[in-house]
Amino acid sequence: MIVRGIILITSLMMLLVGLVTTLTPGVNNIFLPIEVNGLDSKIMVRSISGLFIGIAYLSVRFVFSSSRVQIGNVLLSLTLCGLFSKIFSFIFDGFTNYSLGVFFFMSLYALGLYYLQKKRKNQLDYNL
Repeated sequence: MIVRGIILITSLMMLLVGLVTTLTPGVNNIFLPIEVNGLDSKIMVRSISGLFIGIAYLSVRFVFSSSRVQIGNVLLSLTLCGLFSKIFSFIFDGFTNYSLGVFFFMSLYALGLYYLQKKRKNQLDYNL
């Protein structure tokens, strides 16, 4: 019970850090121990904050769920959180060739994961 509480509190803190960094116009906040000035650094920090959101979401889900989570769902959740932070990076930091390329490949990756997950679910035999 104590371990679950520690994981839950840590996950909620990570979720807060990720959401504040992603959803505010400036990435410099009380949670970030460095000063970020360059556009490239801002784009990188927002991308990492998307991973914080994804990991925190999956950790909370892990604490409250008794079912096994498939690896594809984990990867898809992390990728979608990364795409979420990329969208806000476009809004606050603008477009660069690098950020557009990363967004494009992350979108293709997410679509591929989604397609494979649906394909596998349709192939499962529930008459066991």
